[in-house]
Amino acid sequence: MTRSRVSVVTVTYNSGAHIWRCLSALWPQLQATDEVFLVDNASTDDSLAGIEAAFPGLRVIRNADNRGYAAANNQALRLAQGDYLLLLNPDVVLAPSALATATTYLDDHPDVGILGPKILLPSGRLDPPARRTFKTPATYFYKLTGLSWLFPNHRRFGRYYLSYLDDDMLTEVDAVVGAFLLIRRATIARIGLLDERFFMYCEDEDWCWRAKQDGWRVVYHPAVIAHHDKGSSTRLRPFSMIYHWHRSILLYHRKNIAPRYPAPVNAFVYGAMALSYLVTMSINGFRRVAPRPAVRGQVAEFQPPARVLPAEEAAAPASARYELSTRR
Repeated sequence: MTRSRVSVVTVTYNSGAHIWRCLSALWPQLQATDEVFLVDNASTDDSLAGIEAAFPGLRVIRNADNRGYAAANNQALRLAQGDYLLLLNPDVVLAPSALATATTYLDDHPDVGILGPKILLPSGRLDPPARRTFKTPATYFYKLTGLSWLFPNHRRFGRYYLSYLDDDMLTEVDAVVGAFLLIRRATIARIGLLDERFFMYCEDEDWCWRAKQDGWRVVYHPAVIAHHDKGSSTRLRPFSMIYHWHRSILLYHRKNIAPRYPAPVNAFVYGAMALSYLVTMSINGFRRVAPRPAVRGQVAEFQPPARVLPAEEAAAPASARYELSTRR
């Protein structure tokens, strides 16, 4: 049965072999009417060499500089023609039939504006941000004090990640994660594109916030499965990513949360954010200067695969090797 047309958007930054594995898993699930955009934010690892020939029809946009995740996605979203638009991280590998299952659900539930899958980490465990409630000063406090991790099955302390729910329960949520975020064209027409003030992080939760405010439902669908090698690009520049994470949290709070709370509560939140930033940067600085044992098998650069056939199974060829010469 023919499903609705999908436009897939993936943003890369030195994504190495991950993008080849991502597209290899995606390609067999596409229909003739679908389209795939790849927006590269000035990668320097040659990971895209030959990729257009390996995946016919792939539309590649190469930026001269790193414009950030939201802005790069928007470049492709403005060109996309699909009924549904999928944000897909380059380090995500879709399980078979994931795209068909997700689009069929949206076809059958016209009030659902955004859908997210069951995202599995390399350990096989659910990635917590795959289903969330919106941030509040209380959820900040539970995370800062460790209560959310100590008592994940408690309805109060575990409410941000809904960790007290069964991972296989289809659930209406406040937000899903941008590693795989399927949204209706009609929803974007009402709420607009991603907010480009978010260079990285929180742009997905902000989009879900705006969708919910406009009356759309957001759903976590566990029968749609995606495997996520989380942080493959962000490991390259940990200090920069720490900065952008805290900056985005601050922007998100000021934009969506702060107007709902009195000044003393917001002052506490801003103080906690500043403390978190200083502590996290200090810890990463120590890790940088501390001696680390050598890791066997490390290589300094990415070696692109000789060829990848779109119809092949999800794993990239063995010749596609990518490891970081330094690891956190």
